[in-house]
Amino acid sequence: MAAGGMSNHDALRAATILGAEGIGLDEDLGSLEPGKLADLILLDANPLDDLRNTNTIRYVMMNGRLYEGDTLNEIWPRERPLEMPDYWQDDPVGLRAGMRDGLAR
Repeated sequence: MAAGGMSNHDALRAATILGAEGIGLDEDLGSLEPGKLADLILLDANPLDDLRNTNTIRYVMMNGRLYEGDTLNEIWPRERPLEMPDYWQDDPVGLRAGMRDGLAR
């Protein structure tokens, strides 16, 4: 939207407040207000200056827990590394090398 001429401020509003309104969840999401759900990201740079600054994530707060932005290791209320989900393995388990193995030749 910003590439089409929308201001950074309006593009951020479209992605947050207006997006929540569009899916009917603006009573719970989209802005920081008392009574709303509030998962947060803390950035190193201001996205109003450059929308690419939305990629400068320092911390993430979700469900009352604080995580490092680069690693998603939990740092508060307790320190512990991110548990690696099974689907982050380098190779799939129990699958053949490729689709060609199952195709008629």
